[in-house]
Amino acid sequence: MEERLIDKDDERLIRLKKKADEVDAEDATLPEGEEPPAEEEVLVTLPEDEEEYDEDLVGLTPSELAREKARRQRAEEEARAECANLASLAEEELAGGAFDKAEAFFAQAASYGFEEERVAKGLWTARTKNFTTTEPFYNEEYAVEFSYCDDESKKFVREKVEKTLLKEREEIEKEEKELAPEVLAKQEERRQAFADNRKYYAVRLLAFLAVLALFAIATIVSSSYIVRTLSSVPVILTGVFGGLTLIAFVIALVFFLKFMGANKLCRRNEQLSSTEDGARLESLRNKLDCLKRILEDEE
Repeated sequence: MEERLIDKDDERLIRLKKKADEVDAEDATLPEGEEPPAEEEVLVTLPEDEEEYDEDLVGLTPSELAREKARRQRAEEEARAECANLASLAEEELAGGAFDKAEAFFAQAASYGFEEERVAKGLWTARTKNFTTTEPFYNEEYAVEFSYCDDESKKFVREKVEKTLLKEREEIEKEEKELAPEVLAKQEERRQAFADNRKYYAVRLLAFLAVLALFAIATIVSSSYIVRTLSSVPVILTGVFGGLTLIAFVIALVFFLKFMGANKLCRRNEQLSSTEDGARLESLRNKLDCLKRILEDEE
């Protein structure tokens, strides 16, 4: 039995007793072995740490802890200042119509994680050249990034482009619905043909592997009799079966390569991008996914 007591002066007043397969918690203010009143409710108070646990701060002396916190505070202040400076430079370039330079500065500022609303608004303004193009909204990386923006930034961007993007989404959905049935039907047709082709080579590969194994065994058995008899028959049989084994190996290798090629066709067929129309359908669906991230808030 293992017993652990927590000092009564500590605010966490719990006594733990570990027995075979259970752990009992008792009021540490009572003498050991004494039971609390049947109707009494025992409240346990566990203090919460005021700061988030940080492994890097464990084991530091008070003076070292103070210095480390001061260093972190200075680093944060410097980072905030640099972020604000980059955002100011970006806004100057944006005002002058230098959208590419402004985007670069805003992207650097965004990496600091401060002034999110200011940076996000400026970044999307620069990317879209003051919302004159919707192409950036179809970039998957940008769309994912947008989904993590704050609500004010999302509202700002949507107010600028929501009507345009909704109209474009309708056109994309219409094209996707028209193209999908034909592309998927052809894909299913190829799927069956490619599967039959793979099965054809798989059966023959297994058959010749079995023949190869039989000839190899026959070669080994025949060779084992060479030293047991003076007859030349084992030598002849060993040569014959050895040759047949080599021939079976070559044929099996050919069918193996054919099987791998057929299997590759099956895997390739599952990718929409394997055909021109399929690539177009995949592009349309990716655009719809991006627009969903831009126009809708995920739960």
